[in-house]
Amino acid sequence: MDFRRIEIIFLVVFLSLDVFLLVSFHNSQQVISNSTTGVTSTLTDMRKRNITFGKLDKKAGQAYYLGAQQSNDLADNTSKLRNQEIEYNQTSYKLMSTLEEPISINSDNRKSKLDSFMKKESNILFGSEYTYSPQLSSSTQLVYAETGPLGVMYDKTGQLIFSVVNGKVVSYTQTYMKTLDILQEKQATKSEQDVVTNLYSSSEIPNNSKITYTNMAYTKLLEAKGSTIYIPVWFISIHNKDSKVDTVKKVNAFTGNILKTSSNGEDYSNE
Repeated sequence: MDFRRIEIIFLVVFLSLDVFLLVSFHNSQQVISNSTTGVTSTLTDMRKRNITFGKLDKKAGQAYYLGAQQSNDLADNTSKLRNQEIEYNQTSYKLMSTLEEPISINSDNRKSKLDSFMKKESNILFGSEYTYSPQLSSSTQLVYAETGPLGVMYDKTGQLIFSVVNGKVVSYTQTYMKTLDILQEKQATKSEQDVVTNLYSSSEIPNNSKITYTNMAYTKLLEAKGSTIYIPVWFISIHNKDSKVDTVKKVNAFTGNILKTSSNGEDYSNE
């Protein structure tokens, strides 16, 4: 056997492999560089068009597909509530309450007053499991989202909504998901910066506007056989400086697809 020839063949193979790996590495670095340059150019263009925003996180995160089954935990605990007129809808699993003594609030103290009110179980069931959601709230509705160790839920199946009339909280509705189950291992999610720049590139952010709030939360993907599946969604609040109108854009955090709202109020992807 010609060992010298075999050595030469192996040397050529290894040299070829080294060249291939070197070229691949160079190309990958070039792609990353081009991507970074493209994002920087987009952010610069946004500023030129008077779109203001804070520092955007470039780091991708991780999240789950979650599942849950609706239950009657609210109905089973209504006897704990005091000084309220209670109704419960067995179909929508929704508790509806009218307060016997409305709570006076203003723009400065509304959150602190309701936070204090929710601490008592005789006022709100499972109140410690909800957090205030400014993106979902308005002057007539104050929304608290169910929050657990896996994240925040921006969905009507896990919300506490206070109704405000003439500066007073007069009633509330509540839905509650007791347990959220992990359906798959963690998956990568789009970064805050990726989502915002993609929204701009898709003409979803108007000139002369301000990004006032960004947050990633779980929301319903679909229902099947009594179970609900949730995915992480980026909620981007945009204030139009010309019209003074605030809008919220929703983006699938896994895919980056923009979610639209259908006539029945359900979200769906336009891609």
